[in-house]
Amino acid sequence: MRSATMVAAGAMVVGLLVAPVQAQANDADEIIEQAVERNALGFEAGRAQVVLKVYDEEGEREERHLDVRSRRDGDDGEERSRTVMSLTDPAEVRGQAFLFVENPEADDDMWMHVPALEVTRRVEGDQRRSSFLGTHFTFADLESRDLREASYTDRGEDRIGEYDVYVIEARPDDPGESDYERVVTYIRQDDKIPIRTRFYDRDGDLDKTLFTERLAEEGDQKYIERMTLRSEAGGYTTVEIEELDSDVEIPESAFSRDELGR
Repeated sequence: MRSATMVAAGAMVVGLLVAPVQAQANDADEIIEQAVERNALGFEAGRAQVVLKVYDEEGEREERHLDVRSRRDGDDGEERSRTVMSLTDPAEVRGQAFLFVENPEADDDMWMHVPALEVTRRVEGDQRRSSFLGTHFTFADLESRDLREASYTDRGEDRIGEYDVYVIEARPDDPGESDYERVVTYIRQDDKIPIRTRFYDRDGDLDKTLFTERLAEEGDQKYIERMTLRSEAGGYTTVEIEELDSDVEIPESAFSRDELGR
């Protein structure tokens, strides 16, 4: 299961067993649909300056600074998200860039530009399960396919802090193609923002948990300003949006493989 919100994934992300009644299954689908309109970094569209802070088991920290551009559009009523992430710091990785293009009926397209080699190549196969920029996220965690190709179950309601939440469990339709047996997401009832997501590995053990730690608003858009993914194996990664311009006009040409890294 991969988090596009991570429902994350946004998830990963950012959910099953058969729902008690059909109405609950429909409700779960609708809740997830509203929750995953954002890209993997927590906002729908615009340009953002993002910092990734990676902590290992010993508490040592590394940082990655990203310039992120994203837009959501499409033809024939079929919207898709496209995101370009360009590294700006530290100097040794500056210029490395990634393109993520959501595909409604297949694996998302992922491209990586390596300036030192002057090459742009597709991220595919086992590489999708490797760490993204040394963080606790994999490339697959930034993909949205598993959220589209999953069955959802409404696990009722709960309360986290001051918020009433829906509890939605998702299981991949094709378990052999997913890194996770299931994903359980806790989604705020008032605005459908996921505030906690638990990822369970193929053995059914808790693998990692994504926490939404701070929200912010830009114009009429509410977005996740800071979130942290904690691994049960130790260490964690914090994603923080330092600046966001949700009104900026980003040309479609910016989301081309040929333009990646320029």
